[in-house]
Amino acid sequence: MAPARRRAWHAVRTTVATAALVAAAVLLVMGLTTGAGTATLPDLDGRPVVVEEAPDVEGADLRRTGGRFVVPAHGVDVPLVEMTVTGGTLNPPTFTDAFVLRDPDRVTPQGTRPLVVALHAVRAGRAPGNAFFEPGSPDPAVLVQPGAELVVDGVTYVVERTEVLGKAQAARSQDIWGALPDGGDRLVVLTCLQRSDATGHAAENLVLHAVRA
Repeated sequence: MAPARRRAWHAVRTTVATAALVAAAVLLVMGLTTGAGTATLPDLDGRPVVVEEAPDVEGADLRRTGGRFVVPAHGVDVPLVEMTVTGGTLNPPTFTDAFVLRDPDRVTPQGTRPLVVALHAVRAGRAPGNAFFEPGSPDPAVLVQPGAELVVDGVTYVVERTEVLGKAQAARSQDIWGALPDGGDRLVVLTCLQRSDATGHAAENLVLHAVRA
């Protein structure tokens, strides 16, 4: 990475995913689906998907980083956008981007919180998170395996493990939001796990835990 780009990325990395903003969240990533609602957003194929709960775009203070979120083995290559969590709920504002979360206090005396990237998955459409699990299944298999590479603005991380957590469990997870001794080298990717026999918001998050290569 060029020095100027490295400096710009360092600025992003020092303002991402604060536990204080999301520890009380019940829904970490809203499971937006077709169904009730009036507003729509385009998915990766340009098809409209109904938004059940409109995101707070103004409060999120979106800023494009100029980088990309890439998962080579699963065909994901989308823009990376910096955002703030508002109202205790993490609701990424589009179905076409990956969102790195601001954390101005990421480095603490106890350690460093992982870098957190959030993105949507939808039932009747295709968002970035849909690439991570078997689509159209009531009990979807997780497709991302340990050893898979996740590239955040040119920085490569390797998946160590994955887990499926209920939204309340994910909101309390110290592995996601806690200060860790090696947290400066860690990445957490969050998306909603969509089950085909469910309706409304997804009840669970798929969580990818990765370490810098």
